[in-house]
Amino acid sequence: MLRLLIISVLVSIALSFVEPEFDFSRIGSDEFEAHLREHGFSEEKIRRILPEQVEPNRSGKKKNFAPKPLKKICAVPLLLECAPRVKLNVTESCGFKASKFPRIRNLKRVVTRIQPANTRQGFLNAHMRLHHYLHGANKLRVTFTRGAPEISSLLYNKTTGVITGYDISFFIPSELNYSPPAPTNPDVRLELWEELPVYSRAFGDYGGPTSHSRSSFVKKQLKQLDQALRKANITNYVHDGLFLLAVYNPLGHAHGRKRYEVMRIIDDAKPKNKTRKVDN
Repeated sequence: MLRLLIISVLVSIALSFVEPEFDFSRIGSDEFEAHLREHGFSEEKIRRILPEQVEPNRSGKKKNFAPKPLKKICAVPLLLECAPRVKLNVTESCGFKASKFPRIRNLKRVVTRIQPANTRQGFLNAHMRLHHYLHGANKLRVTFTRGAPEISSLLYNKTTGVITGYDISFFIPSELNYSPPAPTNPDVRLELWEELPVYSRAFGDYGGPTSHSRSSFVKKQLKQLDQALRKANITNYVHDGLFLLAVYNPLGHAHGRKRYEVMRIIDDAKPKNKTRKVDN
């Protein structure tokens, strides 16, 4: 799966020279709620998808961009079940972490392409396909919650400075993971959750209300990740253009501390020592 993804993404990278940039603007809970109603979701399902919001901090204090620790996110499986993740035996710095999502038996993820690749509507449509799958658009017509992280595969063209989208996926929680129902939408597919080793840098928010400011912030985080890797003399990651954006936030939580991570895929990392659970 990983090699196929890389090949497909590298074929698509040429499109970033002519396509508009990926839309990073916030999709607010009100807009998403309206989108759910438009697609026939009942009030009960909407309330299940969009939990009670935490009011934003209007104290005037400087925004906290520190990421929410994984142990405070993944310790509440009823709210958000996280895919297994372990640390790698790599000397880390404050600028990056090294970890992997291990392949465990037949653990699966659900994935869909972002089409049109770089529009707000394409991003919304991709989300809606995945959430329709979670809310009955499957052969068993069952409803279940999504797992974390949600991972977007993105391309960054350093020549043009443009980020373009490729696909979105998340892992299926343990309640159904080993025998998940087949999607009814041909644009949604199930794949094995292959081992995925990554170098990552976490942050707590996108950095601004507009798509441009958020895109600039993501590029800044990616640049800082690359700088930290170069400083540590690390170059064994997949093609410069490809990176991942992982989101660990429960759907609908528009406020409060969050966790995002920019990731570079490690090329054939094989740590010799034992790994341990990620806890920060």
